Amino acid sequence: MPRLDLTLLAYAFGRLAGASRFASPEIRKVAALATVSDAWRAYRRDAGAGDVGPAHQASADSMSILLTDDPRRDAVVLWLAAHGVPAIADAATTVVRMVKATRGFGRDASGLLDAAQDAAAQRTSVGPLTRACGLEDIAQDLPLEPLARAVSAVDVLIRHLDFAEGHGHETMLPLPYRSVSHYVSAEPAGCWALNLALVARGVVPCVTGIIPRTAFRLDLEDTERAVALVNQCSNETSAAFTNLERMEAALGRGSDALADLSRNSRAADAWALITALGPIRRIQIARGLSLSRAGADIQARALATAGLARIEPGGRVAPALPCKPSSSSATLDQGQLGAAAADVDIAMAEIDRLLSQNSERRK
Repeated sequence: MPRLDLTLLAYAFGRLAGASRFASPEIRKVAALATVSDAWRAYRRDAGAGDVGPAHQASADSMSILLTDDPRRDAVVLWLAAHGVPAIADAATTVVRMVKATRGFGRDASGLLDAAQDAAAQRTSVGPLTRACGLEDIAQDLPLEPLARAVSAVDVLIRHLDFAEGHGHETMLPLPYRSVSHYVSAEPAGCWALNLALVARGVVPCVTGIIPRTAFRLDLEDTERAVALVNQCSNETSAAFTNLERMEAALGRGSDALADLSRNSRAADAWALITALGPIRRIQIARGLSLSRAGADIQARALATAGLARIEPGGRVAPALPCKPSSSSATLDQGQLGAAAADVDIAMAEIDRLLSQNSERRK
């Protein structure tokens, strides 16, 4: 069986691990919040859209951990708050407070999560997928060791009927004048539980959803499953690093914009929540920072005044795009345009001088 080239993936893992290790405490705290938020996106991808209805249609709000109406969001954040490593648990607890989460997973889902936790706890299985990925001899001190542990968990869990994925089927969709072939995907299995368990254990910091449902497909060759898994992991790891860079830049921009505010202002803390979680309701700022509604409104207005956020109808506060400096002044200082601008300035100065003289004569 040919081995996959994991060099680029190892580099991506190492780069992200280094960036996370040397990040400031503030960035690590914001990154943990962002990881919890992204865990919700990965959950919806793996567990499906849920019940049919407007609240479960794919939209920006449905993907937002703060703005979604999907009741399963509560279960995700409550479980992470109860089972996550300290950084993840603290971040999830903050989100629990912000959204007032109350309802956890049912018995069946909890059983999947227990099995996923057991499989992710230790690397005990070297199965077909581990060998197809070329991870059977990875030492614990190498960057790919977390991936090896995650893939080993897949080799264990794929033996469970609740985790093994079926394949979709083609069906004919009747239309007024003809029928067309329509692909119906298989019902989601337990892949979501393993990805959630990996986030809770902090196996790959800042990264969520590294295991695709394809990795549990019984109708595919091991090599096909391995390629899908490595590609998914590469994409998610690169996205996590890019997001870490984005958050660092956003926090720096916020620090500069809010530098003149009082030390008692909580606007910087509110900006950290928006940087990590995206658009937010003012009541959620109040809950997240333990402020009154009036206090949250003050912080939102301070962010809007600083050009960091915009206040939208319904009490929503969304990040504002950074303004790009105009290049017109730099252009006018050079070449023929610069000379023309200088001539205009001289002419205007002469006009002002003549007008002043006429004004003095009239006096």
